Amino acid sequence: MKKEAGTTLIEFVIYIGIVAILSATSVVFLSALMRGYAVVRAEKQLSQDTAVVFERMFNEARHARLIYTPTSTFGTSASQVSFRTSLNPPTDETFTYVDYYVDNSVLYEKREGLNPIALTGANTRVTNFNVTRLTAGSAEGIRVALTVGTPLTSGPLSRSFSWTGSTTLRGY
Repeated sequence: MKKEAGTTLIEFVIYIGIVAILSATSVVFLSALMRGYAVVRAEKQLSQDTAVVFERMFNEARHARLIYTPTSTFGTSASQVSFRTSLNPPTDETFTYVDYYVDNSVLYEKREGLNPIALTGANTRVTNFNVTRLTAGSAEGIRVALTVGTPLTSGPLSRSFSWTGSTTLRGY
C-alpha cells in the first residue's frame, strides 16, 4: 500500500511552533534594536543642541566688547548673559546687544530689535544654565555650565548631560 503525500496534523503543529519561535525571537531582537536607536538619537540630539548653544554663544563672546552682569536667576544660578558685540550689528550701527537666557526649559538667543530664537529643540530640556563672569587683569570672559536632558524624566530614554566651556572676549 502506498502512503499518500501531504502533511499530517502533527507536522503542521510543529511548523507553526517553529515559525512562532522564530517570529518571537525576531520581534525581541528588532525591539531591542529600535530602543537602542532611540537612545542614540536622543543622545545625538542633546549633543547637537549643546554644540549649537556653545558655538553661537562663544562666537558672540569673542566679538563682544562688554559682558553685562546676569539679570535673572534660574534656580540658584545666573541664567542670562548679555553681550555688547560687533558681530552682525543692525544697519548704520557699529554694535548690538545679544542676550542668552532660559525660559520654560528652552535656551534662547535674543538680538536687539529681533525676536528670540530657540537654540535648543523640542526634545531638549535645559535644567541648568549657569554663567560665571571671569576677569583676569583687563581680560574678561565667561564660563558656561549647561545641563540638558530629554523631556522624559525616567525610563530607558531618559538622558541628562552636563557640559562646561569658557571663552574670553576679544573685542574684534
